[in-house]
Amino acid sequence: MPLDRTDIRILAELQPDARISIADLANRVSLTATPCARRVQLLRERGYIRGFVTLLDPAAIGLPVSAFAEVRLTRERQEEVAEFEAAVASYPEVMECWAMSGGYDYLLKVVTADLDAYNRFLRQRLLNLSCVSQVETGFGLEQVLGRTTLPLDHLR
Repeated sequence: MPLDRTDIRILAELQPDARISIADLANRVSLTATPCARRVQLLRERGYIRGFVTLLDPAAIGLPVSAFAEVRLTRERQEEVAEFEAAVASYPEVMECWAMSGGYDYLLKVVTADLDAYNRFLRQRLLNLSCVSQVETGFGLEQVLGRTTLPLDHLR
C-alpha cells in the first residue's frame, strides 16, 4: 500500500525520536491521537517500521573499537554461504553483515572493547570457519558521520 503525505510525515517525525508521545506526534502531523496511533500501527504491520530501538554510544559502554572486515569465502556454494551467514548471525560483536559484489564476498562491522578482543574474535571465531578463505580488516579511526534517519524526500 502506498504511503500518503501524513504517513511520510509520521515516519519523518518518528525517525529521530521514536519515544515521542502519540499526542505530540498527532499534533505535529495534524491528526488526533486515535487516528495517529492507528496509522503508526498500520505502518508497523505493513513493514515500513521495523521496530523501535535505543541507540547506545559504543565507546561509552566500553566498545570503542570498530573494525570493518572484508571476508572472502573458500567457495560461494550454498552450503558455505549458509554456514557463514548462520555463524556471523550468532556473533554478538557483528553489528552488520553485508553480502557484497566486487573483490570480496562479505563486509562485516564488528565492535570490540580493544584490539586484543578483536584479535580473539578473528582467530577464535571468524578464521575457525571452514568456509572462510581470507579476511582483511580495517579499523575505524573516527566516525565522521553516523545517521539513523533515512531520507524520505523521494516519497513526496
